[in-house]
Amino acid sequence: MKTRIKERYFMENLLDNLKELESYFTTGDHQSAVKELMKLIEATPQNSLLQKLLGDLYYLEGNLPEAIATLEKSVADNPKFTSALYALGIAYYRQGKLRMAIEQFEKIIENDPKLAMAHYWLGISYRHRGEEEKAIAAYQKLIEISPESGIAYYHLAGVYMFQRKYKQAEGYLSKLAQISPENAEVFYRLGLCYHNLGSYPEAVKNYKRALELNPDNQPCRDMLDLIVHIDEP
Repeated sequence: MKTRIKERYFMENLLDNLKELESYFTTGDHQSAVKELMKLIEATPQNSLLQKLLGDLYYLEGNLPEAIATLEKSVADNPKFTSALYALGIAYYRQGKLRMAIEQFEKIIENDPKLAMAHYWLGISYRHRGEEEKAIAAYQKLIEISPESGIAYYHLAGVYMFQRKYKQAEGYLSKLAQISPENAEVFYRLGLCYHNLGSYPEAVKNYKRALELNPDNQPCRDMLDLIVHIDEP
């Protein structure tokens, strides 16, 4: 009976409670927001949304153990709550629990195969576990879903460069250069690929383009110096 009274009181005052909570978020008063959420959760302990919001607050405060514990409750109450699964996966990743992070992102993909950022974080998690081929598969799936996603091309190229597969890396970086023509790092990495492939004219062209965009890139200047002599002004 007491539980029903609490729940009814919560529903009757929900709008006012949410407005107050929003004001705490807006002003950055996380401690007051946490207290308000805990009061709301006491009234409706199985409210997965409130648990998720509380987990987000703990995460913002850098309290990963509490964030994870709270987000786990949210997911336990609603196993298909995509937003909570996503937040939990990132929290696990930040804590170095990569296998558990992967499990969350895989659950999301099972529920919604076209959620691009789940594939991105799945790739990141596999990469940090040293499972490059699985990371590649995740990034390629991200490109299928979002062909203009430059971040997928960037990370795919990074994996292939790590594997010394410079031709494959060059292909993805060339596509990324079309998407982000003002990104100095892309042209620097393209230069590295051509350099390692022995295509020195292409390496020089891309190193120079990278330096046009970012003159302070000393590693790029050093690599260029290995190929051609540059007269210092």
